[in-house]
Amino acid sequence: MDWHERYQVGDTPWDKGIAAPALVDFISEHADFFSSGKKFLVPGCGRGYDAKVIARAGGQVLAADIVEEALEFGRRDNPDGIDFRCLDIFKISERWDVSFDGVWEHTCFCAIEPEVREAYVEVMWRILKPGGTLLGVFFTNPDMPEGEGPPYKTGVDVIERYFGELFEIEWIREPSSYYPGREGREHLVLMRKRGFHR
Repeated sequence: MDWHERYQVGDTPWDKGIAAPALVDFISEHADFFSSGKKFLVPGCGRGYDAKVIARAGGQVLAADIVEEALEFGRRDNPDGIDFRCLDIFKISERWDVSFDGVWEHTCFCAIEPEVREAYVEVMWRILKPGGTLLGVFFTNPDMPEGEGPPYKTGVDVIERYFGELFEIEWIREPSSYYPGREGREHLVLMRKRGFHR
């Protein structure tokens, strides 16, 4: 997938122009989760809608993506001082090992090739502080054909299989709010970094 070209030609159906409704709802119910002083990574942040909502809730945010065009959009209106960085998330632990209190994952996992999912989980584990959390909306579209993507087919069983060794999954549930057309195709997940490799 050439993500740069997709942004350049405006072929970005995943970009809804607003933050994830499930994230907005979560913040309204758990205002202290992104409280001041906590540092969060938003991998695959795109144009930064989610990153900005987290920053307004008080979190310090590193918003990462591989597409500079998307990041430029996010930097245009950035009163909260979000650190927008063009970087490879698979190499982020080389600089930010054990640096973050939390990760906000919004359909990044389903966008990467299945053969690198294990490496992605490992990186998320490494960059989190002890007891750090990963909160995310996972695109679990049941109609997605196996092997096609992105987005690649991701079910609850896949989430549990890949994350369960390095993270304690606290809960998985369907969000009560979602983008139009996404009902029954997303799961909101909260998990916590385990202190060791099994």
